[in-house]
Amino acid sequence: MMLGYGAGEWADFVARQARYVRDTVDRTTGAVVGAVVGAVLDRIDLDAVVARVDVNGIAARVDVNGIADRVDVERVIARIDLVGLTRDVLHEIDLGRIVRDTGGGMAADTGAAIRLLGRRGDRGVNRLADRALRRAAAGPDAEAGGPDGPAR
Repeated sequence: MMLGYGAGEWADFVARQARYVRDTVDRTTGAVVGAVVGAVLDRIDLDAVVARVDVNGIAARVDVNGIADRVDVERVIARIDLVGLTRDVLHEIDLGRIVRDTGGGMAADTGAAIRLLGRRGDRGVNRLADRALRRAAAGPDAEAGGPDGPAR
């Protein structure tokens, strides 16, 4: 035994020295490995390495359904700015123009349909009146304003 040291003190001293050596080796190893890796990476053309990677092969091995099963859809939707997204979509499709264009066309179509229904209604009333008054039925030319005269 060393002079002045008991067995317990000697064990503590050795443990401290072992920690010091281990920490020094760890720091030194980390610095050396970092320097070596940095030097190697500086010499490697990473673009060429990545170009050799079979991305389709990697993608084929990915379990998309497994990933989708783990996705919290409600959390994803909660992160979406629906108001902003809606505003952007409406701005892109110019909804005001679409409404104006379709509204004008619908109004014209509706007006034409109402006029057609009105003419049909007039003809029906005329036929009913002709039957009630026992007048001879006017031919299709009469209703169309042909040689027999205009429809009344």
